[in-house]
Amino acid sequence: MSAIDARPRPAAVDDAERSIDAVLERLHWSVLEFGHRELPAGSTRLDDGGGIRFDYVATGAVELRRSGDDPLVMQAGDFVMMPHPGRVELHASRDSVLLSGSLALNGADAISPRSMPAVLFTCGFRVHEPIFASLLDTMHREASGGRAGSGSVIERLADVVASAAVRIWLEQGCGDAREWLAAARDPHLGRALDAIHEDPGSPWTVESLARLARASRSQFAEQFRDAVGDTPARYLTRVRMERAERMLRAGASVTDIAFQLGYESDAGFSRAFRRHTGVSPSLWRRTSVTSVA
Repeated sequence: MSAIDARPRPAAVDDAERSIDAVLERLHWSVLEFGHRELPAGSTRLDDGGGIRFDYVATGAVELRRSGDDPLVMQAGDFVMMPHPGRVELHASRDSVLLSGSLALNGADAISPRSMPAVLFTCGFRVHEPIFASLLDTMHREASGGRAGSGSVIERLADVVASAAVRIWLEQGCGDAREWLAAARDPHLGRALDAIHEDPGSPWTVESLARLARASRSQFAEQFRDAVGDTPARYLTRVRMERAERMLRAGASVTDIAFQLGYESDAGFSRAFRRHTGVSPSLWRRTSVTSVA
């Protein structure tokens, strides 16, 4: 008889797993389009499509480029999902085949795409989730075969595959499920989170965000901290700094970034950026460009 490990599990592990469970319960996907793309070596394909887009590299290797983000190098077996609209370039470094499509989130309690990061990248999806990755090949065969009911089959398979990709992305510590859940569980709090992400440069205060959430200042601050795990002020700063990093990669000047993100001076922005990253904006830009090259 095998021994049973009776050691207590850390509370943080249980909380993280419950959060992931709660996220997946709210994610129900439907397919807007699905198909395969053949990209010869050296070719580039532009994608301006809508919906929540995804790409799975069946064979070959591609570099995915989004404005303001580092290029993302994808090898065979990698999966990426992009919840937000925006121009995407796919450059093939070798002859490649992609299984691509777009999805929509269903249900009144679905998590808003705005609460998701710009890119959900699952490296080695085929290695970590071979059964689910094989379902993408099944979706391709269904889409190519023209059998009766293929649309319904693809719909169900896509729901499973997308949920599996999100799960491994969260399990690897690439995102915080609590932020996704906050908007889904409390629509009023969700309005405040959406406002921060849509316009981080506005002069947000706890009071103005609390009005959006239809709560008192103290009630909002407590609910926000419990749901997101941080204070509204620190969360706003983090969103601003993440936006600043994307703008620096895209070549924006420190003056433009400071103005767009609501700082009264270049020096004020630079101090905030240094506190967040440990280096000045100019050094961060040079280091980022060097690492990409």
